[in-house]
Amino acid sequence: MTQQLETPVTELPKLLVSVRKAAEILDISERVVYELCYTHELESVKVGPKKWIRRITCESLNRYVEKARLESYEVGESPR
Repeated sequence: MTQQLETPVTELPKLLVSVRKAAEILDISERVVYELCYTHELESVKVGPKKWIRRITCESLNRYVEKARLESYEVGESPR
């Protein structure tokens, strides 16, 4: 009888999210997320056998929010 060792599975952070999830995270419409992708303000990749599924990189979501936050301060809004 062989004894199997259980290896703990560590949860890796997500690398990609759907357009719907990105819209939910940013609290904006899916249409705006697509526009941000087309203008390269959000980085996205096409996945799947026919490359018709678009996914947004989580890293670009963080960059987008940080850039928007900094731009808000530049126009005179006070930080919260």
